[in-house]
Amino acid sequence: MTAEYLLSAYIDTNVILITVAIIWFGSKKLFMRTSLRAAYQIQLHLLYGLVAMVALSPLLATCLEVFQRWGLLSAQSGVSLSDFLVSQYLHGNIALAPTEFERLLMWRTEITREIASLSSWLGYLVLGGLIGGFFIIVVRNARDTLYLMRMIRNSYVLRRVGRVDIRFTHETRVPFSTRGLLRHYVVLPTDLLAQQNDVRIAVSHELQHIRQHDLTWEIALELIRPFFFWNPAFAYCKRDVERLRELACDQHVLSRKTHPVLDYCECLLRVCRTSLTGDRTNQIITPSVPFVQIDRRMNASHSGSFLKLRIVSLLDGNVTEGRRRIGTAIIVFSVILTLLATVALRPTNTWSYDRLMLSTIVNLERLNTRSIVP
Repeated sequence: MTAEYLLSAYIDTNVILITVAIIWFGSKKLFMRTSLRAAYQIQLHLLYGLVAMVALSPLLATCLEVFQRWGLLSAQSGVSLSDFLVSQYLHGNIALAPTEFERLLMWRTEITREIASLSSWLGYLVLGGLIGGFFIIVVRNARDTLYLMRMIRNSYVLRRVGRVDIRFTHETRVPFSTRGLLRHYVVLPTDLLAQQNDVRIAVSHELQHIRQHDLTWEIALELIRPFFFWNPAFAYCKRDVERLRELACDQHVLSRKTHPVLDYCECLLRVCRTSLTGDRTNQIITPSVPFVQIDRRMNASHSGSFLKLRIVSLLDGNVTEGRRRIGTAIIVFSVILTLLATVALRPTNTWSYDRLMLSTIVNLERLNTRSIVP
């Protein structure tokens, strides 16, 4: 694979991520207009699926190319956005000169080639920024992972349940859960042990995260973050994942009727108040899932407004059980849109009839220009 091919695939994946963020935004609006507005688990599964499709989109595009090369699919199979634009231009629906339209159509290909070939300062600037940002995020994630490993190693085992260790430590003020290759860990602050009811609530909450496989998804999202560190669509989807998994987890824990809603809300507020004391070293870092936390950064997922939303959601008790078909229909519709976007946005390497017509028109315009200019 050439550098130009890899860069083109990387751009395609980021464009699909932006498309997925738009699809997710529309799906959220659809959920809000149905009885599933509080079905956080269904919404979380949809968002997990859309993010997974973004990560798998390069593999899907490669499989399509291989099938076309083997003759299992025709070269014109699927829908191509560029071919659609060419068709609209030939039908007179796009008012541009032929050479201007061709230049617009080939703009991305030319930029990709210029960057990949390092033929100008733009190539060095873009590739340098991408590689530099990638390694900064990788180093930061490695540092945070080592910090968590040291914290768990220095903590004390309170109880073991199967492959889950319940531990306590004085190095944090917020209960959280994380995982290794084989074991899961629920880590509690030492101060929390004085409140047995809070301990039961926090452990129940973090065990539900483990059942929902939220820790595995959190690690997976952090692994792909270096590839999308500059893309605001990734930050948007990641923030919604973090919020939905907390809302879904709260619903599932309270649906078992083992904890009164008032006790659950008071526990959230007490732990949140405790987490605000001390310095930033007491804040939980990735890859982990905290019980509750206030992050003062702009557009942070664990914000004061989100804590208010959690409390209001718990007090309202809007746990939706019925009308699962509506949620399934929205999920299927969103997945189909993402598949179409993956196919439509991939570059076209074949010459269709419309592209040959456009090339002929462009060449005729250039010949006409040369014959007019003395």
